[in-house]
Amino acid sequence: MVLPERCPHSERRPSGPDGDRTRPHRTVLDEITGLWHLPALHRAGPPHPRAGLRVLHLGGAWVAALTCPPTRFARTVPLIRRRDPLAFHVLHMRRGQVSFDAGRRHVRVGAGQLLLVDSSRPYQGRFDDPAGVHSFELLQLPRAALPLPPRTVQRFHALPLSPDAGMGGALTRWLADVTGRAQEFTRADAPFLAEVTAGLVASVLSGAADPAERLAPEERREALRAQVRQFIRHHLADPLTPESIAAAHQLSRRSLYSLFEGDGPSVAAWIRQERLERCRRDLADPRWAGQPIHAIAARWGFPDKAHFSRLFRSTYGASPRDFRCRRTALHGPSTTPHP
Repeated sequence: MVLPERCPHSERRPSGPDGDRTRPHRTVLDEITGLWHLPALHRAGPPHPRAGLRVLHLGGAWVAALTCPPTRFARTVPLIRRRDPLAFHVLHMRRGQVSFDAGRRHVRVGAGQLLLVDSSRPYQGRFDDPAGVHSFELLQLPRAALPLPPRTVQRFHALPLSPDAGMGGALTRWLADVTGRAQEFTRADAPFLAEVTAGLVASVLSGAADPAERLAPEERREALRAQVRQFIRHHLADPLTPESIAAAHQLSRRSLYSLFEGDGPSVAAWIRQERLERCRRDLADPRWAGQPIHAIAARWGFPDKAHFSRLFRSTYGASPRDFRCRRTALHGPSTTPHP
């Protein structure tokens, strides 16, 4: 499914008792096929003409809220060879149940349970609740997004989990919230949403793993680094200091600096890089065409106009004004206010 450049999400109203509009079952099955990289989804059981799909794309990850009637699915070896996203899929059943076969593992996943599967391993299954209505969330995460040892994650392939409390409850509430509010997010939110989602999944799996399989020191370091980056992205428009960032994560200033050593730019350089990228996106967005350049720069932490202009030119090879003029020439002006 290809989405427009200006927006990370696609909204399609799901079916359900609350009266939301729905679409033909076949159309939704075709879209689920594209999301889950399946060869086909086939109706199984009595006819049920309506189904629903709501998707939020997060760069290399996505999360979808779906409803469907009894349906069969399969991921075969030929399909894996033809197209493999090298990702993990996490299924959270909200209503109904699914039978799942993966090699020697035959499981049933009921309402409230989670199931993780590896896109590189074949499986088949069937949504087969006698009531005929299935509601669930489906998440795709690139393998590299989970800061866990591969052996830990692979242990959970096709193994149902019951996340009824703690981080599991936080994950299921988060999935419902981000899909339910998909239209409220912009492209700039996607990296933060993806990192939070991956962090929650990693926490749930780590908590369910044997102590010997939990995060190694370097993996804990990487998980903490991702958490700090999430915090920074969320607060880029706020005054940020090393002290405030360290305090928010129960770290000393020295520990914060150490966390970023040997991993690319320093924490200060990384913040500056992220803020410049937010400025670049806003200057390229026709919905911000009516905003003065200095106002956009100040919003993202650059109150000094001359300093901002020098940084922007050295990073992107053009002054902020020239960059905006080129983008306006390509896309045309707009007076639509930014949401």
